[in-house]
Amino acid sequence: MEMPVPCPRCGEWVELHDTRKSPLTEALLCDECFSVEDEVYDLKEEADDIKYDLDNHAEHMKGDRRGWKKNLKELKEKIKSLGFDYDEL
Repeated sequence: MEMPVPCPRCGEWVELHDTRKSPLTEALLCDECFSVEDEVYDLKEEADDIKYDLDNHAEHMKGDRRGWKKNLKELKEKIKSLGFDYDEL
């Protein structure tokens, strides 16, 4: 039995069985929106790891904290370019 539903992110109607659960919100999304949110999720996880290590003065970051901060900023910019705000995730 077919059951079309709107994607809550883009509004496109898709078959319910073609949706995928967002790793960010657990909403059921179309493939395209899922791909974006999945990428944002991965970038956020990477940024969270770097932020945690920076906050805790991880040994592997000594001597290059500025470089790690730049990496973190770039990750946040990538997230923003995909339509999300890192601080709101």
